[in-house]
Amino acid sequence: MKNKKKASPNHEVLKFAGDLTIDNAQELHRVLLAALDNATEISLTFAEVTAVDLSFVQLLCAAHRTAVRADKTLKLADPRPEVLKAAVRETGFIRERGCNLDSQGSCLWKEGWE
Repeated sequence: MKNKKKASPNHEVLKFAGDLTIDNAQELHRVLLAALDNATEISLTFAEVTAVDLSFVQLLCAAHRTAVRADKTLKLADPRPEVLKAAVRETGFIRERGCNLDSQGSCLWKEGWE
């Protein structure tokens, strides 16, 4: 991850860069949990991401579920780099509708992956 900033008191923006892979999963997990603890709205950007694997896609899904349960918002900003799109497609996460927790209609995997 490159850096993070507070867009407002309740909105945090995480700017990811580099490899979002199993090698960095523990740190990525820590960063996502901290953002969920500190803000009600979290936006994720991916402009300088170079690699993504299944572990990061799973972390995003778990973070979104945690946000939904806590009545918080987790959003993926555009543009989404091709390495992220490819990882989501190749791991089978793209959905037509969200999981049974998705009462807000905010599933990360429904749109923007083409």
